[in-house]
Amino acid sequence: MAQQHQREQQPSAMQPSQDETPKKNTTLQTIVRTLLSLGLLVGSMWFALKDVKNLDSLWGAFQHANYAWVLATIPVMLLSHYLRALRWITMMKPIQDGIHITNAFSGVMIGYMMNNLTPRGGEVARPFILSRRENVRFSTAIATILVERVIDILSLSVFILITFYYLHGKIASVFPQINAQALIKALVVPLVGFMAFIVLLITTNIGEWLLRMTVKRYSESLYTKLHGYLEAFINGFSIFKSPGLYWRVLLETALIWGLYLVPLYMMFLAFNFDTRYGFSWFDANVLLTMTTIGITIAPTPGAWGIYHSFAQITLTRFYGVPSEEALAFAFLAHGVGYFLNIIVGAMFALREQARGLSWKAVSHASEEVAAKNS
Repeated sequence: MAQQHQREQQPSAMQPSQDETPKKNTTLQTIVRTLLSLGLLVGSMWFALKDVKNLDSLWGAFQHANYAWVLATIPVMLLSHYLRALRWITMMKPIQDGIHITNAFSGVMIGYMMNNLTPRGGEVARPFILSRRENVRFSTAIATILVERVIDILSLSVFILITFYYLHGKIASVFPQINAQALIKALVVPLVGFMAFIVLLITTNIGEWLLRMTVKRYSESLYTKLHGYLEAFINGFSIFKSPGLYWRVLLETALIWGLYLVPLYMMFLAFNFDTRYGFSWFDANVLLTMTTIGITIAPTPGAWGIYHSFAQITLTRFYGVPSEEALAFAFLAHGVGYFLNIIVGAMFALREQARGLSWKAVSHASEEVAAKNS
């Protein structure tokens, strides 16, 4: 009987162990996510290329571009990434002061590089790197990333409202099925409600109360896990308890989004859109808004296809730019930033590897977190 009991206690060679099951689930999720991203990539690239009738015109648009302006966008893009690292440090100040800018910038650039290779692949790698280089808990670092995403969503909402307010007539003519004024109202109400909910969440115990009234009644373990997430999220908003830092975050956010406009306007100059079509800074805002909406709702690795589709639609339908020229613009505007992020990110990845943080550990950070949370 003892031997039989021992055999029952031993895991069968044909059955996966408890440690193997999360890994398999994570691998399956990665495969499904990759296949969906590839499907979006192929579909969006086809959509962007389907209106190209003349490849000679497409190649001619590349040839006639002023590449001095194209190259001039590189330092501006790097400065915007540097400011994002500075804002991250500002957001961390109430939690952990004295974070070195090089470590924060390293996390930002490696995160961008990984996002260009796998959709959202850098969202976990970035706080993972900072937690290894600084005395910061990983849960706290990732909470600040979530807070940063909230700030970026609010910033994008402001750009959307400005664009739709001033261009509601043109939007109605290009997309007659869209009621721009009704859409503005539909955006404002949820935006105000979302901001009010965030304020309540970080200033009251409403989050804890909601978890107790719903989740805790059915699952203590799930309640404990979600409660930990809630605490980390609220801790990430500690920045807003310091008024001086609050205004600094707003200023850095405005500068970041302002610097996103500069490369697009430089690209207008590279293609002479300013003289031929009368493009201005406001038109750079329109293009930034439309492409960011596309990237947000349908992420592909490195925004390939999605960016090109939305940029081409905006340039052709709003401004009458020929499809070939619009697509050439999209390829250059997107390609410079894409390869810049990969090159600089790879340089920092080599730096981290030289300091003992292997690339394998960084690249599998998201899988480890998913396995722990499964």
